[in-house]
Amino acid sequence: MQNNTKDIEIRWAKQLQKEHRRICYQQSASLPTPVISIVAGKNRLGYWTPDNQTISISRHLIENNPWETVLEILKHEMAHQYVSAYFDNADCHGKTFKTACEILGVHPCFAGSGSHQKEHLAAFMGTLPEKAQTMLRRVEKLLALGQSSVESEARAASRKANYLLNKYNLDRIAKDETDASDIKYVYLRTGKKRMETIEKLILSFLEEYYFINCVTATIYDAETDEEYKAGVLIGKKEALVVAEYVFWFLLNTSKALWKHFQKKHAGQRTGKVAFDSGFMQGIRSNHEMVFNEHNDAKINADTSLPVAAVKALRVKCRAENNFEKTRLFPRLRKDRSSFRMDKNAFYQGMEQGKKTHINRPVEHKNTGITALLN
Repeated sequence: MQNNTKDIEIRWAKQLQKEHRRICYQQSASLPTPVISIVAGKNRLGYWTPDNQTISISRHLIENNPWETVLEILKHEMAHQYVSAYFDNADCHGKTFKTACEILGVHPCFAGSGSHQKEHLAAFMGTLPEKAQTMLRRVEKLLALGQSSVESEARAASRKANYLLNKYNLDRIAKDETDASDIKYVYLRTGKKRMETIEKLILSFLEEYYFINCVTATIYDAETDEEYKAGVLIGKKEALVVAEYVFWFLLNTSKALWKHFQKKHAGQRTGKVAFDSGFMQGIRSNHEMVFNEHNDAKINADTSLPVAAVKALRVKCRAENNFEKTRLFPRLRKDRSSFRMDKNAFYQGMEQGKKTHINRPVEHKNTGITALLN
């Protein structure tokens, strides 16, 4: 057992050295690759020792947190390394350390004193404001109503949920409640080496309608010692909660509908990309029904939600989130793909998408937004 423990710690250390080199490349920072030590203990999540050029990372941190959180601690310690290399250990957590954090792209939640690492971690995980929790509970109730077998009722519930999200964000922007540390991110792990087309389509849809920015990235899994592709959602905590829920709902729904399509068409194997594209086109069509054709129309007859304001809000949120996106992925490249269209599969998928309204799945009654909040 002890040999197995040592073996995985060696692999974690090698991966962290790889991540160190990757961060230096991404952030255009020149730092020598340090010794990486995996250490026991829960009180110190990480620390830099200049005498022997070592970054120590807590085993407890790796075992109990997602890898992206481990990377934020690593970058914090890299900032200390940067201060040692370029500012002659000028300070511990003062002005030069803050400069190093900016250079290395450390999230604001992790740019403070190392003696408060647990507090930084808690701040990054985030507790939602009471207003946001109230709004999300109302949204979840509407998602439950969206399970109605009567299509008009399901559509009305889905539109009302979307309306509440728009209204909440309009109010937030109007009050200028924006802070760089409020913008967080979450990785959506599917456990695969490549992203499927449907996953990319859903991410694009979420970015357009759910006040977040989306990218695809590679992330390491400390348990399996493998790297996988994942979607990354970037935005305020409450937006991430909703967008993450919608992602999994649409992904699972699309898979179920494709299986039904295959069965109906004698096990057809081709056309999945076209079917998924049609499905998401139908989902987009549903969301656009929130707006009328005229720019001066009001959403759900509420005079506080003019269409032009909501569309401007989406643009503003993307701009806010883009600062965090640039911090995380300063050398991001766009992924371009194309496919041959199976028209029958596309239009069948679009019809299914138009009939689909985002709700709480019946087979998962105990899951949903409230479960995520808890």
